[in-house]
Amino acid sequence: MKRSARWTRAASNLLLGVALGLLSYYTLTTLLTEVAQRDLRDEYADVVAFAAEDPEESLETSAGPALDFTGWSEQDEAYWGALAEGEAFGRIVIPVIGLDAIVMKGVSPNDLRRGPGWIDWTDLPGPTGTCGISGHRTTYGAPFRRVDELKPGDTIDVYSPYRRYRYEVTGTLIVLPSQTEVVDSTEQPTLTLTACHPPYSAAYRIAVQAELVDVRRVEATEE
Repeated sequence: MKRSARWTRAASNLLLGVALGLLSYYTLTTLLTEVAQRDLRDEYADVVAFAAEDPEESLETSAGPALDFTGWSEQDEAYWGALAEGEAFGRIVIPVIGLDAIVMKGVSPNDLRRGPGWIDWTDLPGPTGTCGISGHRTTYGAPFRRVDELKPGDTIDVYSPYRRYRYEVTGTLIVLPSQTEVVDSTEQPTLTLTACHPPYSAAYRIAVQAELVDVRRVEATEE
């Protein structure tokens, strides 16, 4: 066999090995996150907003003002304040991109292996401030893989054990990793989703920004 042919075959085998290795890695990380999310749903089965199979069908929302913060400090703020890092912070549902995931408290590598994470130096969902949630776009289930598809007017629901916070997308920014001002606190209640950009690269960050338009207390529907 000619030397050039041997080199060509060796290069082909190497590329095939790399491709299979990457495929195995992405498959394994996705399975790990799926198992972690299943375990979280089981662990928090008594929290109806986290465990409901389909929140829109399984939960009732209260009537009243569009932004219902009655009892917020005693309920949501107290719940989040008592959480340790790595516990279930809430649930995020974005129908237009098929996302439904439990959100962790924290954005350490271990937290983000289990699902999207609340950036714990940003504001809580509430009457004021910017809530920041980060997630992977490629590995570990890639919960934010399609966030670049979100358009103004699309809705993002964030659930606490007591409330559904509905946000409407206002725009998307591409920024440097150092531009953390995209999650700076604001007077109006807002949400910012962040992830690496483009996929398979950490050169930039994509930041999807949304404003709070509706807050409702939730409870399980009666059978």
